[in-house]
Amino acid sequence: MRYLFCLFTACLITAQPHEDLDQFIDSRMNSGYIPGLSACAIINDQIVWMNSYGSANLTLDIPVTNNTNFLLASISKLITTTAIMQIFENGDILLDDNINQYLSFDVINPFYPDIEITPYMLLTHTASIKEDLTFSEEYSIFGNNSEMELEYFLSNYFTPGAEFYSSNNFYNSEPGENWQYSNIGFALIALLVEHISNQSFEEYCELNIFEPLAMGETSWHFEGMDETNVAMPYEWMPGMEELGHYFIPYYPSAQLRSSVSELSTFLRAYMGYMESAAVGIGSQNNVLLADETIELILVEHVNDGWDWNNMSEGWGLGWYYKIINGKEFWGHNGEMWGVLTELFFNKEDKLGIIILTNGGDYFGSWYNDVMAVEDSILKYVYKHISIIGELNFDGQINFYDMEIMIDYLFKEIEFTELQNDNADLDYNENIDIYDLLFIIELYNN
Repeated sequence: MRYLFCLFTACLITAQPHEDLDQFIDSRMNSGYIPGLSACAIINDQIVWMNSYGSANLTLDIPVTNNTNFLLASISKLITTTAIMQIFENGDILLDDNINQYLSFDVINPFYPDIEITPYMLLTHTASIKEDLTFSEEYSIFGNNSEMELEYFLSNYFTPGAEFYSSNNFYNSEPGENWQYSNIGFALIALLVEHISNQSFEEYCELNIFEPLAMGETSWHFEGMDETNVAMPYEWMPGMEELGHYFIPYYPSAQLRSSVSELSTFLRAYMGYMESAAVGIGSQNNVLLADETIELILVEHVNDGWDWNNMSEGWGLGWYYKIINGKEFWGHNGEMWGVLTELFFNKEDKLGIIILTNGGDYFGSWYNDVMAVEDSILKYVYKHISIIGELNFDGQINFYDMEIMIDYLFKEIEFTELQNDNADLDYNENIDIYDLLFIIELYNN
């Protein structure tokens, strides 16, 4: 038994060869004119693969690392969702409340003035709030942060006669009836957080999300960040064009900057509820939200009917799910000027993936190339890294193989794989799964 557990401690995780995966990612980055890419895969609470490629800044010749901060685009909405659901969990707001009772101005659809707009509608994109995109480029500031505060922008957007108000800011559909994607709606969620918490949205997120997760370099604003560690957004026009760092006045919907390393801790916090529920630990151990709150978030509330490029199948609260190779993955993507990002996880396999990029051929194959990279990483993980419940006889031992072997020892689980003809010791200084199986067989006999 002592010898067996020495093996456990010596070989918890072995590095897997991934030259073919690297070559494939490089090729798709080249075909999509993607300057830089950072990605990771997570199983349970473990980062099982992480790598970065290309350039964070072509002019300054700065390579992408696992700690390079990228503009996340709409992945930011997952943070905004977390903030309002923490407030909901504390009992300070209900999902069916009229949002106007918390704001300094009224949000009223002029086509349906008697229908209240609720946090639930904002989270499910059913609030009938439209964005007149003519303001986006006009008020997006390249090279600096905007001096326009969130309250100023939104009050002027929703108050009749104000600077940014138009009846075109709403859909002519009853609030709560139809799914219509809305960045402005998520900016309103952040303003609710500000009014209820009596803190700026940035301060609230720092204290209640980023600090507990040790996401010290993650920030809503470019100002104050280490510019040399922030990936520059690019677009192929043709020819690679540097867009500069920029700010949007509805920033809580899309403006967060973070690295694949720090963002993985956020995803792992959400994935952790499954593990705690499985072993009966209880929701008090979750860093961000109670298990039951996460379960409320990650269940279909609205079927959007939007099947463009398999973007989504249905929406929870702020999160949506899509189907990848027949499996249901929850998360969100992000797409803005010079930005395309992915963050998703599968509940059944407890497998998560994050991909961050800083540009590409917007009118070409950029999206398809990133989807191909996502697919290749997932296939690599499924092939070379054992998912709980199965052994992957790849000649390597990792943590998940060990967990299954422990179950075999102490719970008397039978594995037909023990009859494999290759289950013998080869004394080649490398311990593989066949060596371990042979040792266990000897121990049991």
